[in-house]
Amino acid sequence: MRLPPESRRLGAVLALLVSSVALGAAFPAVLRIPRRDPGVSYPPRALFSHRSHESFGCYGCHPSTFPQQTLVGFTHQEMSEGKFCGRCHDGRTAFAIPGTACTRCHVDAR
Repeated sequence: MRLPPESRRLGAVLALLVSSVALGAAFPAVLRIPRRDPGVSYPPRALFSHRSHESFGCYGCHPSTFPQQTLVGFTHQEMSEGKFCGRCHDGRTAFAIPGTACTRCHVDAR
């Protein structure tokens, strides 16, 4: 038995809605970058916003720069070598990390 067009449209809309919610839950809008050394407490862990980077799309960073696995901490040295955030934050594609106020990324949890 074939469903009427209205039912098929409703099914497609519901599928889109459910997948959007699932995708949004899988990728938080804002997250804290873990520390490489968990014994260090200052500066505050860096804050990352998927929303402010959404113009690049998921595949702009995943899986090449940030593999889809548990995020590991990284250092400013690694970013200076063009890894992690340093891939784009090089002063050409996006603001350079050296010379930028620490509080632009390292934000207290409040």
